[in-house]
Amino acid sequence: MFYSFIEKFNNQTLPKSEWTHHAHLTVALWYADNYEFNDAICRLKSGVILLNKFHGTENTDRSGYHETLTIFWTKVISIYIELNPLNSLNELHENLLKSKVADKELPFHFYLKEEILSSAYRAVYHEPTLQKLDAETIKVTLDS
Repeated sequence: MFYSFIEKFNNQTLPKSEWTHHAHLTVALWYADNYEFNDAICRLKSGVILLNKFHGTENTDRSGYHETLTIFWTKVISIYIELNPLNSLNELHENLLKSKVADKELPFHFYLKEEILSSAYRAVYHEPTLQKLDAETIKVTLDS
């Protein structure tokens, strides 16, 4: 499942209708599991920008690629992987998408809405302002 999906992402052939929040998390999980964090970010960034271009979505200060959200979600997923070291990639994927960590609203627990939606946060990564993003906060989220 992963490989054909990731191949479509990498080749910019993933249909726009399939580029959902869960698809973003799936891609980020695969990259976080297969690459060192900074390498994963570089690959995700270029992949998302190219896929957006394929879909006709402009990457501007108001749409398309979002640096802070990409790095935020990759950090969350990297922590999730660390908290579940014995799980296979398929188990991680299945459990992640069912967990509270996959909630689309999660960034708003770490950032003010007006911050995260700003062009400044879209262009350049900003650390969370409401609470620290670390294993303890993710564990609490999972346990709540």
